Amino acid sequence: MRMKPWLLLMLLIWPWIEEGISKTPAFSLAESNCSYQCGKVMIPYPFGIGNAECAKDKNFLLKCNNGQPFLLQNIPVLGISLAQGTVTVSLQSASERNKKHTLTDKIFYGGFNLEGSPFMLSNSNKFIVLGCNVTAFITEGKELRSGCITFCNEDGNPDELGSCSGIGCCKTSIPNHLKSLNVSLFNLTFSDTSSFGLHMFLAARGTFNFSETNLSEHLNRTINSQVDLDWVVGEKTCKEAQANCGKNTVCSDSTNGPGYRCFCKPGFSGNPYRPNGCEDIDECSEPNIYQCEGICRNTVGNYSCRCPFGMHGEGKVACRGHHTATVFLGIGLSLGFLLALSGLFRLYLLVHEQNSIKLKRKFFKRNGGLLLEQQISSDKGKLEKIKNFTSEELEKATDHYNDNRILGQGGQGIVYKAMLPDGNLVAVKKSEMMDEGQIEHFVNEVVILSQINHRHVVKLLGCCLETEVPLLVYEYVSNGTLSDHIHAQLEEAPMKWADRFRIAKEVAGAIAYMHSAAAVPIYHRDVKSSNILLDEKYRAKLSDFGISRSVPTGKTHLTTSVQGTFGYLDPEYFQSYQCTAKSDVYSFGVVLVELLTGRRPISMVRSEDDMGLAAHFISSAKENHLLDVLDPQVVLEGEKEELLIVSNLALRCLKLNGRKRPTMKEVALKLENLKNRRKRLLADQQEHQDGDYSIIEPSRRLDVSAVPMKARRLERSDELELDIQELMIKSTFLTC
Repeated sequence: MRMKPWLLLMLLIWPWIEEGISKTPAFSLAESNCSYQCGKVMIPYPFGIGNAECAKDKNFLLKCNNGQPFLLQNIPVLGISLAQGTVTVSLQSASERNKKHTLTDKIFYGGFNLEGSPFMLSNSNKFIVLGCNVTAFITEGKELRSGCITFCNEDGNPDELGSCSGIGCCKTSIPNHLKSLNVSLFNLTFSDTSSFGLHMFLAARGTFNFSETNLSEHLNRTINSQVDLDWVVGEKTCKEAQANCGKNTVCSDSTNGPGYRCFCKPGFSGNPYRPNGCEDIDECSEPNIYQCEGICRNTVGNYSCRCPFGMHGEGKVACRGHHTATVFLGIGLSLGFLLALSGLFRLYLLVHEQNSIKLKRKFFKRNGGLLLEQQISSDKGKLEKIKNFTSEELEKATDHYNDNRILGQGGQGIVYKAMLPDGNLVAVKKSEMMDEGQIEHFVNEVVILSQINHRHVVKLLGCCLETEVPLLVYEYVSNGTLSDHIHAQLEEAPMKWADRFRIAKEVAGAIAYMHSAAAVPIYHRDVKSSNILLDEKYRAKLSDFGISRSVPTGKTHLTTSVQGTFGYLDPEYFQSYQCTAKSDVYSFGVVLVELLTGRRPISMVRSEDDMGLAAHFISSAKENHLLDVLDPQVVLEGEKEELLIVSNLALRCLKLNGRKRPTMKEVALKLENLKNRRKRLLADQQEHQDGDYSIIEPSRRLDVSAVPMKARRLERSDELELDIQELMIKSTFLTC
């Protein structure tokens, strides 16, 4: 019988057809009659393309144009992950070219708005700024959430290129749950941004590497970057929406607000948002993943493994024979196997120990161990008293760096509360991954703290350099930071003026010691309220010496980039890049104003001209509005002349010309004399009360508006000076 041609053709091509069928997914990615792919991008349900029925709702309906899917307001989609709950999209940068910015100039980086949608910016993205001499703040409403700063030389060119750490490029994390990104720009030079222009954009972690081409080419065109968006389904909870997840699934509530996500149960795979999306996995067809030494049988969500006839045991582990010969043979083989395994295990331990030693040596060298050893030898044994902790000791002391042990987190690393084997509590600082330039900061902090022996400076107990990131061990200070107590104080228990004054005196004494009493003068360079710790008796401890420097007497420290904290930076240092002892004086002056006013050093609530607390305080004093900015608690408890003297001392510390500021030794002496004056005043008050005399009550509210100040007649803020003697005489006269 003659075979028909079409039948012969089917027999020839059937193997390829069968192979194609075997490779078809065991579950459906999309709704029936809906496409699940646009170009190279897979579109799984609840997303869809085409008709509205192909997606969960309109927010998940994508457009497919020329092989490119688009989300919401024509945002290009690069990929979708059901397991991670993310959508990778492409967003364009915001650019400013050859435009002159002022301190009040703001732009809003957008091109997208996720409000009203189930999408939000993932906080794994980084906000990146390319350009010169610009500060960019990320704001949410009137609140400052994050920001970074870029620097270049006077010609508008970067001094050097490398990591995106401030020279021509800076980056920072973004807050959680953002639906849009608002950015405020502030020009640091009051001149053109530079011939390169300015770019701002978001980039998913690991997708942007800063290089010279970023400044020579990218700033002349728009940058398209990869950005991750988090997403959830609907606005219901899992309890309300369980029916919306498919069979064999589990539901998880969103941690970012309303909505939920679905996942396949163990033993199942597929699309959990489809009614029959999660199907049973045939474990027996994947022996490399699911072990079975016997007869494998697939079950729903699992599998069983039975040993062959004549053998017994757990098939998923091992099967053993019944017969005596088989038993002896098995015992012999087992003993031989155990001996071989024992030898291999010993060899493994030896190799593992050698690798561990090599790895610890590698970490020790990378974390600045050699540099620290040089410091130890050059400092003639001053650093030998610092204990070298092992990585195992600190891992056990911090409960494997449990998140519940975190005391605080900053730009230099995370601080954990730890308990040593002897029961003593300590603070362990785990530094961030450091590049070569940051290693010097870490070693510098060890060297600086080892040279300081002062009761109001946090004590360094030891360090560990054999881990992936370096660790420092400090004494434990239990009562948080001064910033916490000033700005997050409970209304029923505000911080008393007596405590504020004493803390100011203690910090001034610690800085004066570093400037004047240390073997080599030390400039802290980052004095701020969040770097002042308080113990259980509210005694101050100055901390965080990562960017501090030892400078020979009479010298200054010239830097290649400004380091410090916005709101506390010395304007003179900011302009000249020369850090002096007077830079710490200025920063301390800001802390002193914080104690007097209870306000933050930078606030988006104040007017843009007075955004900085220092400028606002000087302006208020000059205009005779000092009472308006002082904390009511301070005015209620403080003695009149004392508040005026402390305010005047703060104004002297904040002078723009560093030469006109007092030294920290003079500041500490002034506060100490004022403390002694308070003691004498209280003693005189008690003596008069015992003798039935009446005196002026020291806690009487200060009426600044009734006291004429010499500052009213001054026109330049950098020449502001309060005549304390005149104020004291006038205020006493008014009181009497």
